[in-house]
Amino acid sequence: MKMHHYLRQWRLDVSKHHAFVLKTIRQSIRFAYQSARSKASHRLARTHDARVDLQERQVTWLGLHAFHAVLSRKPQAYARLLKVLTFELSLPRYRHLRKRFRRVVTEGLSTLTLLCF
Repeated sequence: MKMHHYLRQWRLDVSKHHAFVLKTIRQSIRFAYQSARSKASHRLARTHDARVDLQERQVTWLGLHAFHAVLSRKPQAYARLLKVLTFELSLPRYRHLRKRFRRVVTEGLSTLTLLCF
């Protein structure tokens, strides 16, 4: 939702600059994964046996799915971007993750219905 507000504030034409927005989405997902791994490797985290048991591919799928779910609330504004996200989520390398994370996604989507933007 923050990205939606930033894009509106910048007055960026998403239909023309969807590649830029997609690259930004990918970078933010990658940063979230690397940040979690970094924090889990700190001394305090190791002292408390903190672990990150997610692979980068899993985090990427969860992130892409989350962006797709939120941006789907404004389909006219993000049509091209949603098309690319839908295609990426349907790739064979991600197919098994849909079933694995079904419960997490369902739970997350239930809170999304409370949000409006």
